[in-house]
Amino acid sequence: MPVQAFNQTLIRAGGIAAIGMALCYISVAVIFFGMLSMPQGLDSVGKIQYLQQHHLLVASGYGIGYLLFGVLLAIVLQALHQVFATTSSAMAALAERFGNVWLVLMMASGMVALIGLQMSFNLIESEPQQAVALYNTRNLLTEALDGGIELVGGLWVLLLSIAGLQQQRFAKALHLLGLVVGSLGILTVLHTVPYLKDAFGISQLIWFICLGSSLLRTTDSNRS
Repeated sequence: MPVQAFNQTLIRAGGIAAIGMALCYISVAVIFFGMLSMPQGLDSVGKIQYLQQHHLLVASGYGIGYLLFGVLLAIVLQALHQVFATTSSAMAALAERFGNVWLVLMMASGMVALIGLQMSFNLIESEPQQAVALYNTRNLLTEALDGGIELVGGLWVLLLSIAGLQQQRFAKALHLLGLVVGSLGILTVLHTVPYLKDAFGISQLIWFICLGSSLLRTTDSNRS
């Protein structure tokens, strides 16, 4: 395959992957807020037992939300690297660094969540106290790595949007939206403020769809 054709295929794959990331967000919301409904008032043992009863659904949620999302993010990062490769941009290079860090944190969080939950299930009958301790540790690690604070993902979107404005890579509206999304992600360091994380997630979902559409339009215009 010629280099130019390969590059266009990669960028197109990045566009599809970006839209796929938005679908991952939607799927996770449907699973954890629609299909799963943990009863109120459960203690830690009860929560573990409830999750164990719905193990396949829970595992699917974490697999989609962290592992599949991470794979798609890797494709998007590579596609964006190709888009910005024609010029030397320190801002785009810095954005890529944070994107790669976010990718590692995302994949690590998913594996910690899945393995930690399975180990808690294995201990819940014989050693309930150890199961609860492991479950709480797993929650702490998952939230700390990528979940409770969206600083790294926010920095990636913000810096990428600044680089895009500087180089006019995509529509200005996309980059302005990215500035808002990135700022919301950074503000989640104030994790006690309600709805910040929700606002970041919803706005980033929209941004992913717009980014994916922009990448696909790039390949269509080049082909014509």
